Amino acid sequence: MIPHEVYERAYSRLLEQYRNNPADAKATIKKLVFLGVKRIITRHEPEIITKELADLYFQNMQVIMGAMALLMPKEFMQMFPITKDYDGHKYQFKDYFYTRNYVNQLPQDEPIGDKIHDFLWEYSNHDITEFMVKLMETVSNLRRLEGLPSLAEQWAADNGISAYTLHTDSRGRQFLIDRETGQTIRVKPRRHLHIVKK
Repeated sequence: MIPHEVYERAYSRLLEQYRNNPADAKATIKKLVFLGVKRIITRHEPEIITKELADLYFQNMQVIMGAMALLMPKEFMQMFPITKDYDGHKYQFKDYFYTRNYVNQLPQDEPIGDKIHDFLWEYSNHDITEFMVKLMETVSNLRRLEGLPSLAEQWAADNGISAYTLHTDSRGRQFLIDRETGQTIRVKPRRHLHIVKK
């Protein structure tokens, strides 16, 4: 696996070249999209995320998605081929056929444009899925930093599901706190089985 730093340097170098010489914008945009996605999905998440850092991450993703919107579906598929999973109907998930059917319904010689959010949600590719997971994490972090529940917590509340937060005390003991009631529940450490030799 190529380390994050390599994608970071390549992305920054290409962005600087584009600023100094915007010729052949289409080819540069394709490279920026590819490197930008790789740069985000290989990024190491810090233990503490500040509001400024979450805003920066979100803005970076929005720039990449804006560049993706300039691509035509066939160009996007060349960069991020549809994952070759063919049994989605069996397990109820998006597979090659589902994605191909969705993409075929779009105009092939026009940019994806304002359909980019739906396009990314419907598209089956491991890198794009990781990119969307990072986007959801970033939005959840922004919501928490603004005093709102994360996306998962909001979904749980909307569906009547209790949400808990995990905490560790100074002795290393873990416990859950029910967000609604404030009730605490101790997490018992797992006991591992040991093989006994005769």
